[in-house]
Amino acid sequence: MARVRFRHSSSGYQAVMKGEGVESDLQRRADAVRGVAAPQFAARYHYGDPPEVIADTYIGQSRAGATIIAVHPESLAIERRHRILGGAIDAARG
Repeated sequence: MARVRFRHSSSGYQAVMKGEGVESDLQRRADAVRGVAAPQFAARYHYGDPPEVIADTYIGQSRAGATIIAVHPESLAIERRHRILGGAIDAARG
């Protein structure tokens, strides 16, 4: 059997990691995490409007990335007590 050698292309790798397909896949995964986390934040916050959970993607210097945040003065305290975003991260696998 012939031996096949693989040469890594940094520019090709970056083109893939910054591509539209990667960004759309990350957005789909971030939306899934938001879909699990938002109702849990709403259930744990009982005063006024519940925290808004935002899922967004970005193109960095070398690759695309995703961020999911809860926007509210009490969201950090709720996350510390209940680990809602940390627990919802498994939704990104599907």
